[in-house]
Amino acid sequence: MKCLRAHFDADENPFGSPYDLFTVDGQWPRGELRDLRLRSDGTVVELCILEDVPPNIESRLAEHPDIVDFDVGISSDGGAVCHVHLVPDDGVRQLLELVDEHDLLLDTPIRLTRDGVVVNVLGNHAQLRGAVSSLPDSLTDAFCVEGLSDYEPVRNGVRSELTSRQREVLETAVESGYYDIPRQISIEELATELDCSQSTVSEHLRKVESRVLTRLG
Repeated sequence: MKCLRAHFDADENPFGSPYDLFTVDGQWPRGELRDLRLRSDGTVVELCILEDVPPNIESRLAEHPDIVDFDVGISSDGGAVCHVHLVPDDGVRQLLELVDEHDLLLDTPIRLTRDGVVVNVLGNHAQLRGAVSSLPDSLTDAFCVEGLSDYEPVRNGVRSELTSRQREVLETAVESGYYDIPRQISIEELATELDCSQSTVSEHLRKVESRVLTRLG
């Protein structure tokens, strides 16, 4: 089984107006879609975990014409847990229909980042190739394949215990050479790349390192 890693650019807003509800200070949300399901009536049910609580989130959801129902809670780490039933934009509906049509699987969680949405799709070469070639024109500008590899499931290891933001910081640090010898990037440069403060990057990496060392000890 192959895993296709795809990125949808936030600037193209491929996931429609309901996701504008999760913006914080004008920026796209960070978090995860833990579950996403297309119902037979064409609506979508999803479980969204947000790292930051959008202001007035309940009133935003209640007033939006495409939201059928919702339930919002505050998580222990200060984020938000949103169970949302919504009418999706055509782009989202077409994407989910392609997944179903080509017998593909979405490997959750789907990552929400400041730059867009990162999706891992599972299937064989023919299924994945057929789905990509069938993408509607309205989505091709936003769609970018980041990689194709053999699927390796994440088991109950230390990575599964990290938040999506911690995984994002760790992945960026590793890919940028922060843990190389000699080090290829400074904490200041890493903070710039991640668009956050040096103290925030340091805190995330300390928490990651603490979890890894605790499991090894």
